[in-house]
Amino acid sequence: MQTLWLVRHAHRLDFIQPEWFDTAVYRYDPPVSDQGLDRSRSLATEFSQVRIDRIYTSPFLRTIQTVDPLARLLQLPIRLEWGLCEWLCQDWTSGFPETTPVEDLMRCYPNIDATYQSLVLPCYPETAEELDARIAIIAGKLVQGNGENILAIAHKGSVLGMVAALTGDDAWRNYDLACGGVIKLVCHDGLSFVVDG
Repeated sequence: MQTLWLVRHAHRLDFIQPEWFDTAVYRYDPPVSDQGLDRSRSLATEFSQVRIDRIYTSPFLRTIQTVDPLARLLQLPIRLEWGLCEWLCQDWTSGFPETTPVEDLMRCYPNIDATYQSLVLPCYPETAEELDARIAIIAGKLVQGNGENILAIAHKGSVLGMVAALTGDDAWRNYDLACGGVIKLVCHDGLSFVVDG
């Protein structure tokens, strides 16, 4: 039995301080808020006794901060996967979003695997259809022929897109998943995933 845990990043700082965007160096890469840091610590506690073999995150700071306490606790590397990133929509960003450089991230988050190469690279700009296609591809690549239990931290659209792609139920794309929300998918037959819980 394979389990895929999908987590939306914890609460973002710019949700409560929108002015943060005006002076930020990486405007589309906000950190988590204090509430988000609390949630990242609680996720570490919740998952401390769960078998996790691999951790993947979107390369955005908020996803890394969400999983960092757990990665340290379990002593697992964090793989930065561009295939899990936010929807690269022209209405949201004025160009391909710059994120904090990996070298800078590793100073604070030493569990990042600097050798990992993304399985899927997105393009900018990206239509909703292109997002769905990208997410279906990365979902398949993460679980294909892989009996390992995986934890992936991403964004609302990418998490729900993966659930829809792996279960075949497009209704999941409209689910209201809160920041720090968790969805557990289980595959019993090596072919199809179902939501558990």
